[in-house]
Amino acid sequence: MIHSFDTKIAEEYGLFEAILLNNIFYWLEHNRSNGRHYYDGKYWTYNSVGAYAELFPYMSKGKIERALKHLEEEGILVTGNYNKIATDRTKWSVSYTHLTLPTICSV
Repeated sequence: MIHSFDTKIAEEYGLFEAILLNNIFYWLEHNRSNGRHYYDGKYWTYNSVGAYAELFPYMSKGKIERALKHLEEEGILVTGNYNKIATDRTKWSVSYTHLTLPTICSV
């Protein structure tokens, strides 16, 4: 599988952050274009750390957790919980940032 990322984002926020953002932005655009996962006036996407670890086997779960936390701390990602089951800890993400989808992700 080929993974890609924006080098400017990698320089500013980190390599793993850039790779995760590319994936998140892809799914945000996919959901927007299909009218899916629209909550509180925004399109959202979701994934678990375990699922990200399967998608990106060169990242440990700890590195993924730290990268996602870093993106939240920087205000790049906002997370929510729109799971139907209360015990489901899957995070939902939306981007509130100066970064734009066309800059990050080619769909």
